[in-house]
Amino acid sequence: MRRTASKWGLLAALFSLAAHAAPPAAKPAPKLITIGPAITQTVFALGAGDRVVGVDDSSAALPEASKVRTVGYQRALSAEGVLSLGAGVLLGSAEAGPPAVLTQLKQAGMTVETFANEPTVEAARSRIQGIAERLGVPEQGRALVAKLDEDLAKAAGRAAQVKGTKPPRILAIYARGAGTMMVAGSGTVADTLIRLTGGVNAAESLQGYKPLGAEAVVAAAPEFVLLPAGSVATVGGAEGLAKLPGLSQVKGWKLVTVEDVDFMGLGPGLGRAVARVQDSVAPVAGKGGGR
Repeated sequence: MRRTASKWGLLAALFSLAAHAAPPAAKPAPKLITIGPAITQTVFALGAGDRVVGVDDSSAALPEASKVRTVGYQRALSAEGVLSLGAGVLLGSAEAGPPAVLTQLKQAGMTVETFANEPTVEAARSRIQGIAERLGVPEQGRALVAKLDEDLAKAAGRAAQVKGTKPPRILAIYARGAGTMMVAGSGTVADTLIRLTGGVNAAESLQGYKPLGAEAVVAAAPEFVLLPAGSVATVGGAEGLAKLPGLSQVKGWKLVTVEDVDFMGLGPGLGRAVARVQDSVAPVAGKGGGR
């Protein structure tokens, strides 16, 4: 009897210890690869930047992502390069690819999810919320969208203050050196950015990105030239631009810049980018109101 009692007492003690044991540690969130500047900017803004172990070349222009390893151009990814970083999830823009590489990543067990990259405010809102849902932080997503809407409302208010006056004509140029110069027509990120400032895209008659042509630039008659900040040095600044065919024939224009990521994608920083352009082209219209 004593042995039986002792046996049952031991079992009871073991059950008691098991009942009070600490729950198993939560599985760590998977590491992330983010492809596309708007995607990367959103992930960091949602507080998940510490999970990002790789970004595309364009995203590396973001200060918060500058120390993260790069995996190459977003349209020319390498499965080996991506997989070598040990991430479990790739979040990318619709431009991420090529498709065969994305298929390889999925076959290797990686979760791959892409988001539409239409250059509209509606798409930006949807993308932010979609990424937030995927990261499991929907409330932060809603807060980020609300902040974006607040910033854009301020920008719209500034534009309304000068309504009735001639809107500034802005020519947006994508430049990666003097040998690669494209103007941004309708249906581009830069076009949306210009319109949100209350300005007119001087190349709105064009669709998408087109090679910089002297006759088209002269016909556009821009008052301002919008350039990604990272491209200024590569083209020799305003002085270098002023020597290019077309721009050399248009007098009086001024150089305006935005961060590279804001020129390439509409992310949560869109409102700040709009305010930056407004400060440059219409400083009398409530300067600083959008910051």
